[in-house]
Amino acid sequence: MKFPVDLLADVSQVELEQSAHNYMNILLYSNPDSAEHLTLSDSTKVTIDISRVSLIPLYGNNDKQRILVLFSPTDLFTVVALYLLDQWWTVEDILKTADPARHGVVEVVTVGERIVLYILNRVIYRAKEMSSEEDLPFLCHGEKDYAKIHWNNGEAVGFFSVKPSGSLCNSLSTRSYQLPVMDSIFVRKCHRGKGFGLQMLQDFVLSFKEEYLGLRYPLTKAMYKVCKKYLSQYPGETDLLWEVESVGGPNQRTNIASKIQTMDLSDVSRHLSFLEESLVTEMTENDVVMEAITTQIKEAGSMECTVEIVVYV
Repeated sequence: MKFPVDLLADVSQVELEQSAHNYMNILLYSNPDSAEHLTLSDSTKVTIDISRVSLIPLYGNNDKQRILVLFSPTDLFTVVALYLLDQWWTVEDILKTADPARHGVVEVVTVGERIVLYILNRVIYRAKEMSSEEDLPFLCHGEKDYAKIHWNNGEAVGFFSVKPSGSLCNSLSTRSYQLPVMDSIFVRKCHRGKGFGLQMLQDFVLSFKEEYLGLRYPLTKAMYKVCKKYLSQYPGETDLLWEVESVGGPNQRTNIASKIQTMDLSDVSRHLSFLEESLVTEMTENDVVMEAITTQIKEAGSMECTVEIVVYV
């Protein structure tokens, strides 16, 4: 069975949107008593009616290129399926491929791959897996943004995107990036701990030949760990990776290797402080015990002195 990313290689965005408009016209005048249903992966049946579907921008604020989505019956902000190639596809199926050649880190080129990138970013990461404590939402990817998807065993497991050196900071700015900056990276929770984040960082390094490479500020703890693993494998590249703010000017970047070293020293310092505090506490407790024992001995000695010794002759 082929999936949307396999079937959309030669299909244009214009064709997809025209098909979506035609379907919406049919749905608008269809009999509600004979409505279609879509079964999700958890066996939930979703009724397809005009109130649960909408055309939304594929590329953020660009309303000219849209896709037709179906929302969850319990949450009107959660997308559960997309209308592509004259049929509904669940989010889970959109993230799959039947092409064995689509493996590892692959650059996003086709409309089908752009749709997979959209699902990973906007539906999986932002709506389901983004942590409120540390993670920050990524901006919508543009039609021409440089991005790559990591495929493993027929499934999209993550992505990263880059602002190449010289590209504009944003559509409203005339400032451009002074070095390549990885501005987003994500691995799905069910695929973490398998080295995919490190593989994408390695691909980023191999894809750009500049002297310095940037990662968007602020880095998460998980990304610091990935960088630490990379630098342990390539100890000669301590000057390569920089944490970058804004466009990454000389005063807007911090060396990641130095920052990791500082963080490690801080952890060691906290650990030593904890050990010192524990040692002091233990010594204090021992002093109390010794004092109690000494008191008991003194009391015992005093008692012995009051014992009357009688000698019979």
